[in-house]
Amino acid sequence: MIPDTASSVADIRVAPGNLAIFWLGQAGFLFKTPEGRIVCVDPYLSDSVERLAGFRRIMASVMTPEDLRADVMLITHHHEDHLDVDALPVIARRTDARFVSPAESAKRLRELGVPPDRITEVRPGSVTDLGCVTVRTVFADHGTLAPDAVGFVLDFDFLRVYITGDTAYRPASMTEAIRLRPQIIIPVINGAYGNLGSADAAALTRDTGAHVVIPCHFWTFIEHGGDPAAFLTACKEMAPSARVELITQGRSYTWRS
Repeated sequence: MIPDTASSVADIRVAPGNLAIFWLGQAGFLFKTPEGRIVCVDPYLSDSVERLAGFRRIMASVMTPEDLRADVMLITHHHEDHLDVDALPVIARRTDARFVSPAESAKRLRELGVPPDRITEVRPGSVTDLGCVTVRTVFADHGTLAPDAVGFVLDFDFLRVYITGDTAYRPASMTEAIRLRPQIIIPVINGAYGNLGSADAAALTRDTGAHVVIPCHFWTFIEHGGDPAAFLTACKEMAPSARVELITQGRSYTWRS
């Protein structure tokens, strides 16, 4: 049974010092703070990728765009499985969310009708204080497919979460994310289109010293690949001190301080 994710997000109460993390599928995540604020990253909730590129979902969306409530919307790059061209205009109309993204994504958001005064353009090195979270924009390498793709380190005061975004393994250029020593890392593991595969994602987990790793970017499209079992094995060998959390799509994991 597909979980009622929207109700779960609304109903969950987050204790001080804790953070609820919902996997929305693909590379999409939703974070709920103890104050009830919602931070969302790369939600793919429609079927726009099938319409535009022919990649059909193999897992249903966990909620409709109309059901998503967010205070902050972070977009790592402009590909439609991260910047959902069908869902984001709906979310923008129905919420007061602030959008944070690199330049090409910001341009596309404006074209989709998101008010320019609600969009903040960022690049690696940017630090954006949004009240409920401080967003540090860090390096990502998605090659010529998305030259200005980025990752994010989310600082919730009591917890840092590193979202790699779509990227290859470039430890010499990922020094800022590694230096910040996030307690949680959320890497892509699909290994296609230049992205981290299982071994590289495990190596980056080791490099950061993260306590918890939550893999993503698998089991949405056949064409994207991704093997969580291989990632588990790689982490046992390369990052044995990190706890791997495999979240069911639409459900949550809670970090407890």
